[in-house]
Formats: sequence, structure tokens, C-alpha cells
Amino acid sequence: MVMQYISAKPVLHILWILCLTLGLTVGDEFDFTVIVGPGKVECFYQTIDDPKYAAFEFDYQVVDGGDLDISLYLRSPKGIQLVNDYKKNEGDRRIVLNEPNAGRGDYAFCFDNTFSMQSSKTVFFEFFLLDEKGEYLNGFDQAFKQEEQAENQMEDFRQTTVRVKSSLNRIEHLQSQLRAVEFRDRSIMEVNYERVNFWSIVHLCVMLFTLLVQVFMVRSLFEERSTVGRLIRKGKLAD
Repeated sequence: MVMQYISAKPVLHILWILCLTLGLTVGDEFDFTVIVGPGKVECFYQTIDDPKYAAFEFDYQVVDGGDLDISLYLRSPKGIQLVNDYKKNEGDRRIVLNEPNAGRGDYAFCFDNTFSMQSSKTVFFEFFLLDEKGEYLNGFDQAFKQEEQAENQMEDFRQTTVRVKSSLNRIEHLQSQLRAVEFRDRSIMEVNYERVNFWSIVHLCVMLFTLLVQVFMVRSLFEERSTVGRLIRKGKLAD
């Protein structure tokens, strides 16, 4: 809902901006304070087209200026004058939208100070929208819808979080399996490495020993005083 303001002159529009004090602007309620200059009429328009609203209430009170009186006129969307309060200090009304002269659309609230040519009037005005039970919602229905939407969003978020957590658990399980396989393969590789090194050293030692024996025996064949050489040569001569 948007409260519209129409002024007869730009100066009054500026004055309205300076003097308007919004107390509460929740969707179903408006209250403000307005200064109506001497000899002036200030009109405000409220659009009511939401089917959830069945009626509205408003009250006003002159809090400062002159004899503390103001005239109020309320016109329906059909152009019919529903309220005509003349020079009153305060007032309150309740309008049912289904009444023949009411209906849905733009309502005009006009504060008339044309009877006073010297004093400005400061008027406090409140406006309430009511449901079919005559209860003032104050935007609670919207709050419940927003809460329900928030709960749905939280449920979606929870389900997404559960799916992510399940995927992370699956990844962790696979990583644990891969670590076990890696540890097993590493153990096998280390055992094979040690085994290969051991037999390589044994094979090298055997080769070195064989080489030394061959060198020693060859040298013995060419030495006259070598006992091994004489035994080898004697064996050959005996053959």
C-alpha cells in the first residue's frame, strides 16, 4: 500500500515534506502528522484493492493550532462522500468495503482548513486495514508467508547440506581405501627392494670371489715357486 499526497501548490508540498512524521509504515497501518495551512485543503489518497481486506478504520485529532478544529471529508472510489466532519477536534470512523457506496479503489482523505484564515492546524492521523473478522493484521500474514518461505528455504538448504555431507563421506571412504591400497603397495615395494638389494649383494660377492680365485690360479701357473702352480702343472704333466 502506498499513501499518495496531492497538494494544491508546490510550496505546500515542500511544507508537507518538512512536517510529515511517519510513525509506522507497516503494510496495514499508517500514521503521520500533517500541518494544514490557513485557508488550505490537504488531500491524501489510499489505494485499497487487496481482497484480504474487508474494512478500514481511521482516526484523527487536532493537536495544535487555532481552536484545535479541522474539517474532514472522505470520498469513496465511486466519488461518493462517505464522511463529512465539520470543524471537529477529533474523530474516528470505520468503513466496510462491501457497502454499496464504498467499494475497492482509491479513497480520498481531505483535511479542510478553509474556515481559518490565520491559524495552521497540526493534525495527527491514523489509518488501519482490517480483515473479514475485523482484525488488524499489521502485516502478520505476510510475516507468516515469509516465515513459511524461510522454512522451505531452510529445508532445501538442509537437504542440500545432507547431500553434500553424504558425498563428502563417500569421498572420505574412497580416500581411506586408496590410502590402504597405497600402504599395501608401498610395503610390498619396500620388501621387494630389500630382497633385490640382498641378492644383488650376494651375487656381487660371489662374482668377486670367483674373479679373485681365477686371478690367483692364473698367476700361480706362471710362478715357479708357487705350490698351487706346481700342483696344477704336476697334474697336467701326469695326464
